[in-house]
Amino acid sequence: MSRYQAYPEYKTVEIDYIDQIPSDWEEASISKLFEIKAGGDLKAEYFSEVQSESHPYPIYTNANDDKSIYGYTSKYFFNAHSITVSGRGEVGFAAFRDHPFDAIIRLLVLSPLNDCSCKFFAYFINAVIDFKVQSSAIGQLSTQQIAPYKVVFPQASIQKKIANFLDHETTKIDTLIEKQQQLIKLLKEKRQAVISHAVTKGLNPNAPMRDSGVEWLGEVPEGWEVTRVGWMCEFISYGFTNPMPSTSEGPYMLTATDIEFGRIKYEEARCTSQEAFNTLLSPKSKPEKGDVLLTKDGTLGRVVVFHGEYEACISQSVALLRLDKMKVLPEFLSIAFMGADYQSKMIFDAGGTTIKHIYISILAKMNFILPSLEEQKKILEVLSIKLGKMDALIEQADKVSSLLTERRSALISAAVTGKIDVRDWQPPEGAATNYSSDSLQEATS
Repeated sequence: MSRYQAYPEYKTVEIDYIDQIPSDWEEASISKLFEIKAGGDLKAEYFSEVQSESHPYPIYTNANDDKSIYGYTSKYFFNAHSITVSGRGEVGFAAFRDHPFDAIIRLLVLSPLNDCSCKFFAYFINAVIDFKVQSSAIGQLSTQQIAPYKVVFPQASIQKKIANFLDHETTKIDTLIEKQQQLIKLLKEKRQAVISHAVTKGLNPNAPMRDSGVEWLGEVPEGWEVTRVGWMCEFISYGFTNPMPSTSEGPYMLTATDIEFGRIKYEEARCTSQEAFNTLLSPKSKPEKGDVLLTKDGTLGRVVVFHGEYEACISQSVALLRLDKMKVLPEFLSIAFMGADYQSKMIFDAGGTTIKHIYISILAKMNFILPSLEEQKKILEVLSIKLGKMDALIEQADKVSSLLTERRSALISAAVTGKIDVRDWQPPEGAATNYSSDSLQEATS
């Protein structure tokens, strides 16, 4: 932020989240600047699921996305140039609305009482205010709760200039973030393809091939066995279905959300008591070293080898595969399942209407191409090198994306609280069309 000047003079304010502001800025509670209302029940006679000439006005929802639309209405209840603030879910997310609209129940709407830049205040709310919500099963922000929160601001013309500055700069940063996300996506797709080729076609491009007899696998190297997942396992099971007590320490309770590709997120997993672990669980809910864990509910197909570093049990959202290690190495099955072919097949076979599930009876019947143990070891060695390089590139792109996101947040906060002075800022000629590596270096410095 060194390229931006500070204001020449500041004054102290008594606000929990701001200590000083430029001397010519003001402070006020939200209720002094805005009329605060909440969305209500939708009226069926005005509602449509699709936008049309007769139903042109969006109905916004409680979501952390400024484009989250529930439906459309023929009659709007809130004017353009207002702010919506989510009262449930992602509580406190503010969005500037530049057109007439309606709001779903518990979505808060701030309508300005005087001339101001609503976009400036939307930026401020998102960057500066951390709302303390009602303590309940579902966090909720009410009109009464939001009213006393303080905001700081310059005169309206400067508000608009700051908002325009942030629109321009955040668009640049968002473009760079999107490029990094696209790179990460391409690298992950390439990673899956590299795995898939190695575990179904082998390492030798000149090896004689034969038809596997399985349409989705195609040709495979001669000498490789076409088998089924269940035939390589001593058993396939899933974890506990009954509620387990939660404690601050003890054996870990692993759910699908605690498992990523190749990693168990112990830092996020809950624990249960040793007594409950010993008395309430069957052995098939307790993974042993060398077992393969596979997410079967929610986000499907994430897989990891359990190395036994901690005592743990699994919930019903996780499948446990105990392998016949004379046939298949746990690391080989795990990495094979990360490949594009097996991932696509598991998702294709998944049952369920709204929420998909991998059924272990179907998983057990899934075809699998099995090389010898010696060949499995060679494939793992080669993939370790190739994937290590790819993972380093993914990690680097992810780090850049995180730095850009941090930079974006810091820039918004600095601008809307007066830490930087952008009153003399002017958009460059031909602005916001092409962002180069120079922009990336500038944004992350």
